[in-house]
Amino acid sequence: MNYLKKMGMSLLSGAVLVLLACSDDSSTKPEPADPGIPVAESSSDIQDPNLNGGSSSSGTPVAVTVDPGLAKRLVANMGPGINLGNVFEAENNGFSKFDENQFTSTWGETIVPDDFKALGDSGFRNMRIPVSWEEHVEEKNGKCVVDEPWMKQVFWAVDLAIKNKMVVILNAHHWNAMYDSNPDTETPCLLEVYRQMMTEVVKYSHDSLIVETLNEPRGKLTSAKWNVLVDSIVNIVRTADPQRVVMVGTHNYNNAAAASQLKLPSDATNLIITFHYYEPFSFTHQGATFVSPQYPTGKEWKASFGEMRAIKKVFSNLKDWADAKGLPVYLGEFGAYEAADSVSRETWTTFMADLANKMGFGWAYWEFCSGFGVYDETTGKWNAPLMRALLHPVMTFEEAEYPSLDTLKYVLLDDFDQNEGANINVTALSAKLTLAEGNPVDSAAGRWYAYCDFTSTVTMAGGDTLVTSVMVDDTTNNYTATNFEKLITSEGHEGRGLYFKLHLLGDSYPWAGFGAGFYTSEKRANFANLKALTFWAKGKGEFKVSWVTDYAEKCCKQNWGTFSTEIELTSEWKQYTIWFDQWTPSPWSELEGLGAEWLEHNDDVRNLQFSNGSSYGQVVDEELEIWLDDVRFYGMSDADFENPSIVVPDPTPATDPEPATDSTSVTDPAPTTDSTSATDPAPATDSIPATDPAPITDPAPVTE
Repeated sequence: MNYLKKMGMSLLSGAVLVLLACSDDSSTKPEPADPGIPVAESSSDIQDPNLNGGSSSSGTPVAVTVDPGLAKRLVANMGPGINLGNVFEAENNGFSKFDENQFTSTWGETIVPDDFKALGDSGFRNMRIPVSWEEHVEEKNGKCVVDEPWMKQVFWAVDLAIKNKMVVILNAHHWNAMYDSNPDTETPCLLEVYRQMMTEVVKYSHDSLIVETLNEPRGKLTSAKWNVLVDSIVNIVRTADPQRVVMVGTHNYNNAAAASQLKLPSDATNLIITFHYYEPFSFTHQGATFVSPQYPTGKEWKASFGEMRAIKKVFSNLKDWADAKGLPVYLGEFGAYEAADSVSRETWTTFMADLANKMGFGWAYWEFCSGFGVYDETTGKWNAPLMRALLHPVMTFEEAEYPSLDTLKYVLLDDFDQNEGANINVTALSAKLTLAEGNPVDSAAGRWYAYCDFTSTVTMAGGDTLVTSVMVDDTTNNYTATNFEKLITSEGHEGRGLYFKLHLLGDSYPWAGFGAGFYTSEKRANFANLKALTFWAKGKGEFKVSWVTDYAEKCCKQNWGTFSTEIELTSEWKQYTIWFDQWTPSPWSELEGLGAEWLEHNDDVRNLQFSNGSSYGQVVDEELEIWLDDVRFYGMSDADFENPSIVVPDPTPATDPEPATDSTSVTDPAPTTDSTSATDPAPATDSIPATDPAPITDPAPVTE
């Protein structure tokens, strides 16, 4: 990629930089493409990222006193970052000779020293260098030995990045046999690679080079095995260099949600937690041929309240977890593929970098060049919108404003104290609506129900089994009816409440939950006026709170999905508030792929549900429980429920009869009898709820 040598300079339009070909010792600032365009400071004007001084790449060990706060200071001062993607993590099977002038990967990317200078001069302050080592080891005397030319070429890139004022993160990026074959037999070789890597790492100052664990653990490298491997890698690093900062990734493709599964090593000093984020995947990977299924193009990202809230929640949850552990966080990969429209790419990228900065996370965009890249090697041009998003953002994002609950009217769904006997699980709202129509409470359709798959079980407060329709329908059981009135317990927050205990068991996405409808099955509620859902709850585990809507079921029959949010329970009673902008489509669902928004599709609601299910790749044997009380719809009034919309079932299309001919008699149609008359629809109980299990195919967040 000799673009600086070929072109002399590269122009960036808008508020992006001009990079001139300069000698390594030049301190001349690049000239702007137009007057008034901001220009990045030259390397002589930028503060050295080596916080404690010392030589970074002299080839000799550097004695630096590092206190336990180095990792946090590194992240705080790391600045904008870039991944050197599609270069050293390619297989590069044909590599045999070190070249100090350039490196060309088998995936077609060529890098030269001027590339590192261009990135450093433009304002990038850290570089993550993904490296595939698996193809560059050979067995000697019973152990894996890294090819010397490969080690030298990798650290050639490390030297160039540090020379151009970038802190380096170095990892082992691909090791397919660890994921797909037998991690137990592959681990010794991987650990030997880290031992040999450390013979070079120790030559660099502690504030210029960070060692990262194996990239995106998954598959047969289970969460339990990953925790053991992390501990082994950290021990190897600290044996060679006790003060070296280590970056530790979460399991399941460096998924933020997997942080809770991470068992920190015994020496947790100067660790950084790293995760990757490419959601919504149908947006960031649209048009990419290297993922299956291939996502269609045309999906936009507009920074709606729902879109932003989905990302904020993931980041916030991880920050809370990391803060509790005293650990800094690094967003190691995020990016949107080139098939997305440029406005959406810039919007999403700006929001991601801005949010990471606000959270105090370090970050590195994926990637320098290729499909996600900030530079196009073919045209020799920088991607102006992406460079602007990462280095000179011009977009701002509107925050949702929440009114005080004290100023809002509300509708009580249930406080569990209104009804008795066989009607004890009728909601207060449904009882009120039914009585207003002049009908008795026992005819009310809005009742609390429960459901679960065949492998999981639900129990009531006394410990006995709660019978669901799945159990009634299973002929191997003796159950003839459900007993959902047993959901109601005397141990509510105030008075009675609801209690639900779940034993989630299995490896094929087991699921279970409970919920309540509002009307008989043909009626729908309009929740356009809902400002917040509130309830009191306590318990153990996480639950998804979701709405069952006609839109979600009709639009997305091929792939589950609901408008939902997740809560994490505590052992003490707590009032939860879920605001209007916090309802987002289920991740990986078709609903998310369509870019659907709750605020645009909340006029056909059937049920409110609380559920739990296993995640991608999980084998679960877990008990969860929840106590629930005082469920309210703030911003709504009785009028919102008094005139529900009516859904007319699609009539069965009539088939054309055989023509009446001499040879064919016309038979009389069967008479209409009681058996063919329209039966009363089943109440909105356990027959209606959408179970919203985890996807059967959860495409891996591939980054080419």
